[in-house]
Amino acid sequence: MLDAAAIGDGIFQIPVPMSHNPLGTTLVYAMESPGGIVLVDAGWDGDEGWEGLTSGLESVGHSISEVEGVVLTHFHPDHTGLCGRVREASGAWIAMHADDMDMFGKMSSPHDEVWLADQQVNLTRAGATKADLEAFAAVANGKAPAGPESTPDRILADDEVIALAGRGLRVVFTPGHTPGHACFYLEDADVMFTGDHVLQKTTPHVGNFVYPLEERDALAEFLDSLRRVQTMDITRGLGAHGIPIDDVAGRAGELIEHHEERLEHLYAAFGDDQITVWEVAQRMKWYRPWTDFHPMAKGMALSEAAAHLRHLVAREQVAQVPGSEPALFARR
Repeated sequence: MLDAAAIGDGIFQIPVPMSHNPLGTTLVYAMESPGGIVLVDAGWDGDEGWEGLTSGLESVGHSISEVEGVVLTHFHPDHTGLCGRVREASGAWIAMHADDMDMFGKMSSPHDEVWLADQQVNLTRAGATKADLEAFAAVANGKAPAGPESTPDRILADDEVIALAGRGLRVVFTPGHTPGHACFYLEDADVMFTGDHVLQKTTPHVGNFVYPLEERDALAEFLDSLRRVQTMDITRGLGAHGIPIDDVAGRAGELIEHHEERLEHLYAAFGDDQITVWEVAQRMKWYRPWTDFHPMAKGMALSEAAAHLRHLVAREQVAQVPGSEPALFARR
């Protein structure tokens, strides 16, 4: 477990634990601001995370009551969950890009029977088997992972500058991992807080909702955002998980190459077949066999597969078979 520490350039790194998650921690960053300190992300909600955040700040000479604001890289609960507690303790503002607000609202609503029914319809239309539907229903959790008390009250815009103590933190809009993902560039130190957009050892998840294949081409957004970060020629990156990034542009290039390879592999995996989105996910190249995936992990993998399929459709390499239900897709 990492300890909270001053890591140079006036940046404090606070590891906020989430022992239930394979990632282990969310790395929250703190910097002095005119009204106290500003945090980049907040961590997963729960007593374990709250203790990690508050004690971590105290160990570097600050307290939770000093938090003036929280800038969020995106809506996922390991980044937003503790925002409500932070605001209650300090009166802080919470800021996020507008394009993630709708998804935050859906995530922070209870996952009730209506939510489960919608998920089942989505999986059925993707071509999931009855056994897969039953397995998903058996493990689906109805508790919202971040409550409405964490709802942001400030909207961030691309290129906006957040005031810090004697310097600024620039918003860099980087959609892909989520519709409203943002990185934050500390210009005087040439450091970028990359959230989940660029990570040194992990390939960020990029997913689309499955059916119908939505207009949003999440993978295209992600690739474009990686290219944008490449052109900024930033060396040092600090992600929300894992080790620091020693060459942001180089790592962005590796992620682009990785997804191009996955697209090539998926296109070849179609062969001459007409297959459902579920079968697309089964044929994708994963780090372990599809049959070993937990039912909830299959849902995440399905959205990743749908994003790659959507991009192949956009490139006119694959097309939907007219009138098919569940929808079938084939190479052109």
